[in-house]
Amino acid sequence: MISKDIKGIKKDSGFTIVELLVVIVVIGILAAITIISYTGVTARAKTTQAQTNAQSARNVADIYNADNGSYPPTAATFSDAGLTTKLPSNMFVVPGIGGTAGAFTGAPVSVATLWGTTITSANFPSTVTWTCSPTCTSPTGGRITYYDFSTGLQSTNYVYVGTASSSSDFAAPAS
Repeated sequence: MISKDIKGIKKDSGFTIVELLVVIVVIGILAAITIISYTGVTARAKTTQAQTNAQSARNVADIYNADNGSYPPTAATFSDAGLTTKLPSNMFVVPGIGGTAGAFTGAPVSVATLWGTTITSANFPSTVTWTCSPTCTSPTGGRITYYDFSTGLQSTNYVYVGTASSSSDFAAPAS
């Protein structure tokens, strides 16, 4: 009689292999959802940082215009030590791709090479591009572009400076 009670207790304790497999599958699904969600949040945060840097470059360009009567003729001008205002530390402005009526004469590029400058994924958020409008010899405005981490290409949302708009012509600066 006692042995029957012990066998009954042993059979009721513990989990079956099916129950364990169900728990493992549920944990795997939850982990996959968390990883995917985290990746999306990180991409959006880096894109927002790049947008903020584009706005900072716009402010520098506007102050340069107020001081000099025209917008920066080169991308390197943004890093000039003599400027009244400075870019945030570790931020870079590189030459952009020119184009007519807001379009690009070159196709948008991917992570490997951005606008002719080799950039790693680590510094994409801190790099924006500058193109002059209508020419770089007498710019009355410009277009600032940044990297969009959600799409993996340069953003199709631009920051326009001065008289530049989506219908303006843009020239790529020398440097």
